[in-house]
Amino acid sequence: MKMWQTLAYMGLIPFIVSFYLSIQNMDWSIDTKQLFIAYSAIILSFVAGSLWQASEQKKHHNKQVISNIFSLFAFLALLVNYHLALIILAINYLLLFLYESKLVKLNKQCHIHPAYMRMRFQVTLIVILLHSAAYLLW
Repeated sequence: MKMWQTLAYMGLIPFIVSFYLSIQNMDWSIDTKQLFIAYSAIILSFVAGSLWQASEQKKHHNKQVISNIFSLFAFLALLVNYHLALIILAINYLLLFLYESKLVKLNKQCHIHPAYMRMRFQVTLIVILLHSAAYLLW
């Protein structure tokens, strides 16, 4: 397994652990629901940041603006109630994946390996399922 695959799947661990802790009837010293949402917002911003390019060419400005919009939605998720935050985050993970897929299909990011997009699909699906489960169980 390549390093980027290992890191992507390892990035699911805090999602799974914080989700598990959030559905336990134990008194933790931290708000485990907020922990899940905060980690999710951080990861959404991080993945959206991967849209940035080092180039200052005009053709990259749209990706930079879109990246910032995803980050602003991630920040917004930190300011609203849990259920709304889960909806905002899940929708934005889906939209970000669809946007990246569109870029690959339009050949604007032809350097992206097909295995990367398969991995992104799998990780995105797991993250959305965890958000959905949290919505139902919280």
